[in-house]
Amino acid sequence: MKDVIASDSKEANPQEGQQPGGGAQPPEDDGNESLTSAMAIEGFVHGAPEDYTVQSQTAVDEDERIKRIVESGDLEQLAEIVLNGEGGSLVGLKSQEPEIQAFLNNVPSYMEKIHRVHDAARDGGLLALQQALDRRKFAIAKNDISPNGSTPLHVAVLFGHTDIVRYLASRFPETMTITDNDGRTPLHYAATIRDNGHFYNMLLQLGANPKSLDKLGHSAEFYLDKDKAKNILNYTELLNIFGAEELENQLLNDQGQVQPVSFQANPIFKTEQGKYLADSLADPLIKALTEIANKRPRDPVAYLTNYLQHFMGDRKPMTEVQVHSGSSKASTSSTSTLGLAKSNASSNQRLGNTRNGPDPTNADLIERDARSVAEEEDAEGALAVQHMEERDEHGQSMLHFACARSHRRGALYTLIEESGIDITYRDELYRTARDVSLQANQPNNAGEIDRYVMAQAVIGDVEPFEQLALQGYDHILDIEDENGQSIIDVVQARQNAALGEFLANLRGLEETREELHQMIRENNMERVVELTNVANVKWLIRTKNYYGRTALHIAVLKESEEMVQHLAKICPEALKITDNLERTVLHYAMGTNALESVSRILIQNGAKRTAKDLKGRQPSYYFINKADILRLQEEEEESR
Repeated sequence: MKDVIASDSKEANPQEGQQPGGGAQPPEDDGNESLTSAMAIEGFVHGAPEDYTVQSQTAVDEDERIKRIVESGDLEQLAEIVLNGEGGSLVGLKSQEPEIQAFLNNVPSYMEKIHRVHDAARDGGLLALQQALDRRKFAIAKNDISPNGSTPLHVAVLFGHTDIVRYLASRFPETMTITDNDGRTPLHYAATIRDNGHFYNMLLQLGANPKSLDKLGHSAEFYLDKDKAKNILNYTELLNIFGAEELENQLLNDQGQVQPVSFQANPIFKTEQGKYLADSLADPLIKALTEIANKRPRDPVAYLTNYLQHFMGDRKPMTEVQVHSGSSKASTSSTSTLGLAKSNASSNQRLGNTRNGPDPTNADLIERDARSVAEEEDAEGALAVQHMEERDEHGQSMLHFACARSHRRGALYTLIEESGIDITYRDELYRTARDVSLQANQPNNAGEIDRYVMAQAVIGDVEPFEQLALQGYDHILDIEDENGQSIIDVVQARQNAALGEFLANLRGLEETREELHQMIRENNMERVVELTNVANVKWLIRTKNYYGRTALHIAVLKESEEMVQHLAKICPEALKITDNLERTVLHYAMGTNALESVSRILIQNGAKRTAKDLKGRQPSYYFINKADILRLQEEEEESR
């Protein structure tokens, strides 16, 4: 029964077959038409008459229609009813067929989980949403707590929860195409928000369609002109529908609106610094801005980034740049550190071409460590090399690529088992190979990965699960075997006491980890000290979250010297732990404003200045190129 809810193989694009200007016709009353789940959602959600008149069907007729669907044994239409937020009409109904009755018995459970998904999307609880979202179709399900037929992604956009928007849109692309009762996608909602295009551009980059029309015939692009569209739809009106109009100022402030900048007051534009900027950056920036002005790309920032990356790749291998810092000047050699780390040969070739730091001001922080040549000889160095060899510069392993296409049964399981590939690897969009499977509409591949995890549970060894948990792998407790037994039930049946105890405590450990990370974001040092005064404190500090970051990564991004010192002293091992793109905490520190003080703390506690990330970049790279780290800081700020 639950497979009807969980099924991905029958999903279709919810926009297909829908007329741009209006809703689909309501389904026939005989209840026998078998539709795919996604198309059925469109039919029910957009079932209002196109002339916006009141439907003549009475409540009695509706009850009769539901009963006929139950009697017909059409599980797909029953699933559609639940996914459209109308599951209450199925509660208490009976069927002579065991399969149908089993489904009806589970309806309250489905409704409760869908409610939790919407609740988490509104409150901003990513972990709570992940825990409730154990079936793919729950991501597009509707619930009565979210008015006007809104989905969880509509809600997350409206309430400004960037991490949830990114999670839903990247893992479940179909969420960007589902519309509310007025035919509006989440992108329509994003267009109304005065956030400098933050959510709108994010959804565009993730594949949202700006040309999709609502029932009034307006695309999401139309609502970008807020003055023109204010009498049709605006952000305040949407918040009013959700009963949250008082939150408008708070939500917009959270997104950080642009403040007036006084360039005269900024010391970077004084004579010496200005001369340095003119000498080193004027040519590429002027060319890039001229290109943007002429071509007017949809996303100017992304275009500028790509242009500068190509500029770095095409320029001469070695350039001389004068670094002006007060009265001191030093020559610095630079090469294109944007080269791709795809083999040991290319990595070794770049070893001598990395950027040396400015001297003398910050030389002690970013100078090259003379002992770096021998680092790869120890076990940690070998492991780091293995991680870099197994993945491309975007963080994807061969398992990511394999999961994007179909295979015969057992092929993916064999690949994982024989290659020993790490299933916890996350790419630059924070996706594991399992996530890629679901995005590519290959649920069987995700099932193969789950089967591999279940096989480890049958063996009963705790260590593999400790590693999965440490890496922030988020599909341990929610997997089931072919008989529908949960992983905990399987372990208990095998009488694996140690593993059973670990899995029983895992949810609590994850919640404690999330609380620790949240307290660091909120700079609550007192609570951080309390949470780290436990026996398993090193596990808490070392374990990663959905973004592949540890508590120490977050403390560095928040530029909290006190917390960095506290965590590094308790768990110096965390200094060597890398994020989803193999960046250490020192990589992060070099891109922050507190680089001098924080970097000194990290180096004194053992951080390696020559560690390379997946793009072959040492920490010193981010001293000059801070954009990536600033983006990570924005993500953490939005996660508060």
